[in-house]
Amino acid sequence: LIMKCNMEAGHGGASGRFERLKTTALNYAFMFDLMGIEE
Repeated sequence: LIMKCNMEAGHGGASGRFERLKTTALNYAFMFDLMGIEE
C-alpha cells in the first residue's frame, strides 16, 4: 500500500495551475518504475 499525502492541498485538490499535471506525472513515474522502465 502506497500513499502520497499533499499537506498543502485543500478540499478542491492541489492549488496551482500545473498541480494536476504534476500528480499525473508522478503516477506515471511510479508505474514505470514498478515495470522497470527507465527511459
